[in-house]
Parts: sequence; structure tokens; C-alpha cells
Amino acid sequence: MQRKTNFYFFILTLAIITFLILCPLFYGIGGVVAGSLGYFPNVSNDLSFHFFEEIIELPGIKKSIYLTLFVGFVSTFISLLLSQIILSKLYDTKFYKYIFKIIAPLIAFPHVIMAVGISYLFSSSGLVFRLYHSYILDHDRPQNTNLFPDDFGFFLILGLILKETPFFLLMSINSLSQFSAKNFFDIGKTFHEIKFNSWLFFIFPQIYNKLKVCIIIVIIYSASVVDMAFILAPSTPSTISIRIIDLFQTPDLNNLAIASCLSIFQFLLILLIIALWFFFEYLFKQNFLFKYYLKIFPKVNKVIENILYLVSIKMLFISFLCIFLSCLWSISKTWYFPNLMPTEFTTENYQFFFQHFYSTIFNTILIAIIVSILSCSLMLIFLEITEQINFKSQLLEFIFFLPILIPDLSFLLGINTFLLQNNFSGNIWCLIWIECLYILPYSYLILMPAYRGINKNYINNAKIFQKSNLNIFFSVKILLIIKTIFLVLGIGFIISIALYTPVYFVGDNQISTLSIEIVNLSFSADRKTLGVSTVLQITLPLIMLFIVSYSSRFFVKWRY
Repeated sequence: MQRKTNFYFFILTLAIITFLILCPLFYGIGGVVAGSLGYFPNVSNDLSFHFFEEIIELPGIKKSIYLTLFVGFVSTFISLLLSQIILSKLYDTKFYKYIFKIIAPLIAFPHVIMAVGISYLFSSSGLVFRLYHSYILDHDRPQNTNLFPDDFGFFLILGLILKETPFFLLMSINSLSQFSAKNFFDIGKTFHEIKFNSWLFFIFPQIYNKLKVCIIIVIIYSASVVDMAFILAPSTPSTISIRIIDLFQTPDLNNLAIASCLSIFQFLLILLIIALWFFFEYLFKQNFLFKYYLKIFPKVNKVIENILYLVSIKMLFISFLCIFLSCLWSISKTWYFPNLMPTEFTTENYQFFFQHFYSTIFNTILIAIIVSILSCSLMLIFLEITEQINFKSQLLEFIFFLPILIPDLSFLLGINTFLLQNNFSGNIWCLIWIECLYILPYSYLILMPAYRGINKNYINNAKIFQKSNLNIFFSVKILLIIKTIFLVLGIGFIISIALYTPVYFVGDNQISTLSIEIVNLSFSADRKTLGVSTVLQITLPLIMLFIVSYSSRFFVKWRY
């Protein structure tokens, strides 16, 4: 009887977890679809499709569509290409083991950090033009070059590449550990192929099969990114995401309906990009393309391979340069154009920021801590219950990935409408739960292999001593995977402080975090305060990485 009661309790808990994930998505997507038809409860009940027709009449909509398609596809392709070039060059060398240590901080930093760094580099008073005016021209003030941001989205692509290349590197390194890559790499050498050819023909196909989901996630993010687009994308017109935000900010139901239509249209555009990607994948698998490739890149020609490798290394250098410039601006007191370095340094910028933005820092840390703990706890409960009832369903587990497989604006607009109607707008607990939806997929990916890979002998020994399932869970299982739990908490914290769109739509200007303030400050001329906020966004992930790294050494005194 007790076992039957436990079974029903476990099923009920699984149902509640599933409901808590699907409910926001249902209301979000439903709200967007209803809004696109002009239906707003208690305000407008008339249904119409004419808002979809108005999308075509929006000024500059063709340019926005081009930017979305071009940025989403090209940034993903170049990031994947550069990551494979770096791996092909460094694999099976003494430098290979240092790749993770170099790219780990870059992955931890929020995307917007690179956007701010690029603005410090390429704006009209940025470092590049300071060098140009110092050694070539003799101007004492920045010239209006209209170079940044550019009209074609190249700077946005650059910013995405700086963040996505390390991500693809990490995922590829993880894939390499799942098969005997060295043997395949050696086969290529026997044919006297250059390193990149050996990698492309013998190793990359196996890596690519394991990266497909990651590629789709990167495409979705690149084509729908908001915070980086605010800083790096052209403003007139901008990407579809920024056009949606602009319409959302106007107090007009018609514009809100058009914004909902645009979010659906953006979703269809992203599906088109994914379809194009797999179409080109099909083409590249054809034999005739391999023949042309071998003619263009003969076995003995290493020039192009070396050029691409240098480009990859320069991209990593730009990443660290962006971080360095942010740190430099945060401690500068006076930095006149065209000086290459500040003339005076000060810590007053930090004092000013802590004095006026202390609530922002507090919100960022508090929300990140609660979200990471809640996501980790829910995932542990889910894994324990599915093990107790011996139930594994790929469909149920796929639900965790829905929030990151759907463009943010395709359901956050609807969630914002729902929260406004029910007086939950700006509620911190609503924001915490929506952020959990973004962290649960990563918690699952990290915890699942460790939890289900626990040696069953430890559990059987505990049962011999008549320990309860609850006692085994806390006294045995948790302790066995405590190192993984710390990693999950760290990753959840890092992801939370980087989120922008959930805070924008759910916080509704009532909850401020560092990610919100960085975008707001990027529109002002106060680069010092922007530098401080950027450095804090850099420092928090580094602190968390340090805690995760050394906490396991403190708590885990043994290995199994």
C-alpha cells in the first residue's frame, strides 16, 4: 500500500513539474498568437488578420529581414568554421590541453560584454581610430565616420563570433572524448593531407553529428539576439528583434499587435535559416563538391589553412582586448581623444556605481542564487523520481529544452501581456521562474549523466542497512555527485546574470539587473559607468568559477 501511495505521489510531482514548464510557454505562445490577431482580453475582442499585412508595409522591413537572415546564418557558419580550424591546428599538440583553460572564461562572460568591448574598439572615438589619428592623421577630436555600427550587421556578426566560437570549441572538445579521434586523425596523415583536410574528412563529420542541436540553438540565438543587437546592429532599420522591441514600447494596441505578428514572422524566419542550413549540409555531402574542394585546396597547400588559423587566433585576441578595454575605462578619470591610454586613473567610478546602482547589483546576485538553487533542486527531484518509478521518456525530457529552442520574443511578449492582465508585472518570483526555464536544460545536461551513472553498489549497500529512499538520496547520492551539483549551481548563476530579455519583459522596468543597465548605459555617453557595470558582469562569473573550482576540493575528500 505504501509503495502504491509513493508511486502516485511521484507521478503527481512529475505532473506538477511538467505543468510549471509548459504553462508559461502555453500562455506565452497563446498570448502572442492572440495578440497578432488583435485580441486583447477586456480591451479588444475583434479578430483580424490585417496586422500580418501591415508587416509588409513597415518601413525598412526588407532590410530587417536581410539582417536577421544574414546575421543568423553567417555568424553560426563562421563560428563553427573557426572553431574547427583551431582544433585541427592544435589537436595532438602540447597546446591542446590548454584550450579549455583559455576559453572557459570567455564562455562564462555574458554576450553583451563583447558587444561593449567592440564599441570601445571600433566606435568613432574607439581604440582603432585613436591609433589611426595618433599615427596617420592629426585630429584632436573624433571624426564622424558612420562606420560603427555598420549598415550590414558585420559588427553584430563579429560580436556573435567572439562568443560562439569558444562555445563550439567546448562542445567539439566534449564530442572528441566520445570516440577515438586520434586514430582517425592519423589515418588522414597517412594520405599526406594537410591538417585541416584530415580534420574535415575524417573527424569533423563525427563531431558535426553530435553538434546539430548546438548549431540549432546558436542559430536561434543569433537570429533573435536583443542585447547585442541594441549595441552593434544598425538602428535604422535594425534586426527584427529590435523592431519588435520598438513596437512593444509604444503605447498603442495596434503596434503591440504588429509586434506579436513580427515575433511569429521572426520564428518562421529562424525556421527558414535552419532549413537553409540543412539544405547546404545536404549539398556539402555530395561527392562532386569534395572533388572541387580537393582541387582548390591541394594536399601540399597550407597557405589558406594558416591564414584561417591566424584569423581564429586574432578573434581570440580581440575577445581579450575587449575585456581589457572595459577594465581600462572602468578605472579611467580622464581619457582624452586621441590618447591611447587614460591620463588619470581613479576608483571613484566604482564608488559612484555602488552608490547609485547598489540595488541593481543586489538584484542580479539574489536572483541568480535563487534561480540556480531552484533549477538544480528541481532537476534532482525529477531525476530521483524517474529513477524510483523506473520511467524514462525522451518526450518528457525534451520539454526541458523547449524554452531555449523557441525564440525569446515568440513567447515573452505573451507572458508580458498575461502578467499585466493579472497584476503580476514586475513580480520578482515570476521573473525567477521564467529564468529557471532557461537554466533547466543546462542543469539536465550536466546532472543527468552524473546522476544516472552513480554506481548502484553504493545504493544496494545502503539498502542492506535498511536505509529509506530519502535517506539514500541525501546521504549517498547527493554526496557522490556533489562536485557536479556545484558545477550546475555555478552554470545556473552565470546564465542568470547574463539574461536580458526575460528581465526586460517580466521585470517590466521595475526590476533592474546588470544586463539591463549595461544596455541602458550603452545609449549614454558615460563610458566610465558602462565600464564599471561591464567589469562587474565579468567579475561575477569569474568569482563563481573560482568557487565551483575550489568548493569541490573542500567538500570532496575522496573519489569513486
